[in-house]
Amino acid sequence: MALKIELFHEVLLAKKHQQYDPLKISLLGLIVIAIGLASYYFVELAQKRSAVAAYEIKQKEFERLIPLSKEAKAREDGLNKEIVLAERLNKRIEGRFYWAPVFELVASTVPKNVQITRLGADVTQDAPRTCRMLIDGLAAGVEPRAVAEELRTAIVEKLGQKYKNTTAVFKSLDESNEKALLDGKQVQTAVFSINISFVYVQEQAPAPAPRRKAKS
Repeated sequence: MALKIELFHEVLLAKKHQQYDPLKISLLGLIVIAIGLASYYFVELAQKRSAVAAYEIKQKEFERLIPLSKEAKAREDGLNKEIVLAERLNKRIEGRFYWAPVFELVASTVPKNVQITRLGADVTQDAPRTCRMLIDGLAAGVEPRAVAEELRTAIVEKLGQKYKNTTAVFKSLDESNEKALLDGKQVQTAVFSINISFVYVQEQAPAPAPRRKAKS
C-alpha cells in the first residue's frame, strides 16, 4: 500500500493563526478608533465654525440694533412725558371751576333798588375747593341797610342750594349822604361790601354700567 502525507492543512492552519493574530486585531481596532475620533473631531470643528459664524451674524445684528434701541427708548421717554402732561391738562380741564353759573345765581338775587359796583372772585386749587367773592354795591330805599341785608340773605339762600358751607357776611355797611331816584322818588342810600364764601365739590362721573354677558 502506498503512504500519502497531506501537508497542505499545515499551511492553512498557519494562515489561519496569522489571520486571527491578537496584535493585528488590536492594530485594526486602534485604526478604527482613530478614524472615528478623527471623524468626530472634524464634525465638531464644522459645528464650531458654524456656531461662530452664526454668533458673528447675531453680534452684527445686535450692534446694528443698539442705536435703534436707544432711539426707541428716547422716543418712549418723550411720549411718556407727553402723556403725563396731557393727563395733568385733562385733570385741570375736568376740575375747572366755572364762575358763570355763580354770577348768574348772584345776579338773580339783586333787586332793582341795588346796584353792584364791583365784583371780585377767586378759587383755591386744593380740594375741597373754596370759592370766595367780594361784592361792592349801593342799596337804595327807605331803609337802605335793610335792603342790603335782604340781598345778603338772598345770596346765602340761593348759593346754598347748590354749594356747601355757603356764607355771606358784611365787610362794611355804611349809610351814604347821597340819594338815589327810585320810582320817581328820592330815597336814602347805603354803601355795602359783602364777603361770600362757599365750598365747591366736583361731582363724580357715574361709573360705567357693567357689560352684560352674551347668552351662549
